[in-house]
Amino acid sequence: MITIQGFAKLCGCNAQTLRYYDRIGLLAPARVDEWTGYRYYEEEQAMQFVRIRNLQQADFSIEEIKILLGKDDQYVMAAFDRKVEEQKQKLANIRKIQRAYLDEMMEMRNAVNTIMNYVEKKMETPVLWQEFGLDAQRDTEIIAKVHEVLTDWITQCRAEGANISLFADNMESSGLKNVAEQIENGILDSADRVLLSRESREYEDKILENAKEIFARDGWEHVADWLDEVPDLSDCKERYFRFRVRKDSPVTDSGFSSMMLAVMAAKKQALTKGGGITCQVGLSDDGKNHVTLMEK
Repeated sequence: MITIQGFAKLCGCNAQTLRYYDRIGLLAPARVDEWTGYRYYEEEQAMQFVRIRNLQQADFSIEEIKILLGKDDQYVMAAFDRKVEEQKQKLANIRKIQRAYLDEMMEMRNAVNTIMNYVEKKMETPVLWQEFGLDAQRDTEIIAKVHEVLTDWITQCRAEGANISLFADNMESSGLKNVAEQIENGILDSADRVLLSRESREYEDKILENAKEIFARDGWEHVADWLDEVPDLSDCKERYFRFRVRKDSPVTDSGFSSMMLAVMAAKKQALTKGGGITCQVGLSDDGKNHVTLMEK
């Protein structure tokens, strides 16, 4: 028998390590004095310590080591061979991720910037700022906020494994890269209905199915007349804005949908937790301006 201090010196470790091995069920002392609590080991247990230490260094789990402690050396060597092959596969996967890392980072940066620039470009029309009661020179936080919100939202979607889709008129672009490509190709320039969503969704009839009206105004002159009355949109529900306006209304401008998205993101916290916003614009039958907000 040898004391824990002597056994620790023999094994080249400290007593704390041996107590830890005992606690997790890997290497118990041969005897514990019932009066003093002193721990004693057999010198032959040093062979077990060597096996445990080497298996730990080879990245075997505690449960795997417990199994291997009861096997012969031939079985343990075969386990080492399997671990080597496993680590080779892990290394190959890391190399693959490493090679793709810079390309993916560049793709993400370009796609996000493309979407941001598209929204900014659509927001350049002075008459749209006036329609919302905003001043492009003083209200730069609108652009800053929409950058922040959309970037966070896109990051959240990717972290959750959710795809990003953009609907414009009757066309869907699915995936961040595809959305960016459609914007770069100018396909969305004349779109009067835009939905930025977390997953692929059906079109208007499906969006409105089981939706309820939460806000409506009729006969207004400018969006600013009712903008502050729109409820908070910070949860993850789908929202559908349906505009029916006069022919001469700035709402018919092709950039209105993007401006609406930006203002809702900045002022009403839309998209902070996902969801989507649809903004559909058409001419009214009575020559007046109408807006309805639905959600589901």
